[in-house]
Amino acid sequence: MSPNTWIIEMASHSSRLHPQPHLHSHPRHPSNDVFARREASSESPVFEDITTILTVLKTCGLLPFYEQISSYEVGPPTKTNEFYSFFVRGVVHALTIFNIYSLITPNADQLFFSLRETDNVNQWIELLLCIFTYTLTVFVCARNTKSILEIMNEILKLDKEVLRQFGVVLGNNCNFSVKFLVVIVCCQAYIMILRIYTVKGIITPTSYILIAFYAVQNGLTAIYIVFASALLRIVCIRFQFVNQLLNAFTYVQQEKLAKSRRQLVSAMENFPEDSLFIYRTHNKLLRIYKSINESCSLIIVCFLGYSFYTVTTNWYNLFVQITNNKGVISAHIMQWCLAWLCLHTSLLALLSRSCGATTYEANTTAQILARVYGKSKEFQNIIDKFLTKSIKQEVQFTAYGFFAIDNSTLFKIFSAVTTYLVILIQFKQLEDSKLEEQVQNET
Repeated sequence: MSPNTWIIEMASHSSRLHPQPHLHSHPRHPSNDVFARREASSESPVFEDITTILTVLKTCGLLPFYEQISSYEVGPPTKTNEFYSFFVRGVVHALTIFNIYSLITPNADQLFFSLRETDNVNQWIELLLCIFTYTLTVFVCARNTKSILEIMNEILKLDKEVLRQFGVVLGNNCNFSVKFLVVIVCCQAYIMILRIYTVKGIITPTSYILIAFYAVQNGLTAIYIVFASALLRIVCIRFQFVNQLLNAFTYVQQEKLAKSRRQLVSAMENFPEDSLFIYRTHNKLLRIYKSINESCSLIIVCFLGYSFYTVTTNWYNLFVQITNNKGVISAHIMQWCLAWLCLHTSLLALLSRSCGATTYEANTTAQILARVYGKSKEFQNIIDKFLTKSIKQEVQFTAYGFFAIDNSTLFKIFSAVTTYLVILIQFKQLEDSKLEEQVQNET
């Protein structure tokens, strides 16, 4: 059922819990199934769209194997599952130490196919950033186990209250998570094949381990970013639900409702009662929103730095291949660069869009409230109190407090990429000029 049917009618609680059949007849937006009414199932529908990603993250130790207590509550993991997560994290850190040791030995020389010093420096920095980002992700996930479970429980409790009060099961619209999971797996597999194919000579077992673990590090970090984006999307849907509930009390909606009913009875009679639910739910969503920011911001800021450098170095490698004086363009390196650019650009766009949409919906509540039609002093006092509180609250999703992440973040990152790319190109030109001078001196 369309959400607007519930919102515009704003019937009493008894009728909400037992909706009438005629409410289904003419929904305003039949294509919108985000707030679709469904039967309650034994399993919670809140996280059903991201079940695959949750399973992957739990298997890899980034999330705990939590216990499903009921349809709307999860509990901490058992001792066995907790030991499993601890063991997996230990293996991850052991492999990280092994890889760092292997990189400073001659065994890693065959993995570097570039010929100039600038290219090698870029590859080393990018590789170290990848290792640091994934290691930090494991540490932060282990530290924030309780916080993630609290966030999930808060969302479940909120949905349970919505179901009890309005008889509506909120959707998530997080099907993009599975699509991104497929893209991540395909890109990492393709990158591994390209890397193995470009290695000259017989590949040592150490090189195989380095290549495989490098792909796992990149893949799991990217999957966690998709998970964080999905959480933000879930919160965004609930902000939208609150805003549409509140929008039913605006002056324009009240006029339309009075004309359609052709009577003077207004749904504003339910405003004091419904406003309590709306304000309480909005405050809960703000707490969930801030908790997600606190739990994921350190990982996100490291991932943004790593993505920035990866995008820059791959654009630089494309430039080097295109402007190669020898006229030989390596198809494998071109495919390698395009695969990295496709993966990281899509992840940056997803994260920016999710953060921007959730922040917009969180800040829109106060704007809608300012348009609420309150003809009595009682209604106006309720509105004024909430507006006063909303003005003091600055809602934004930040990268560990350094800067806000919104729809403009992708543009800002590519602006910085362009600047740094120019610097790298200048270093390359300086290096080429020195090489030409050495050749001339030798001749």
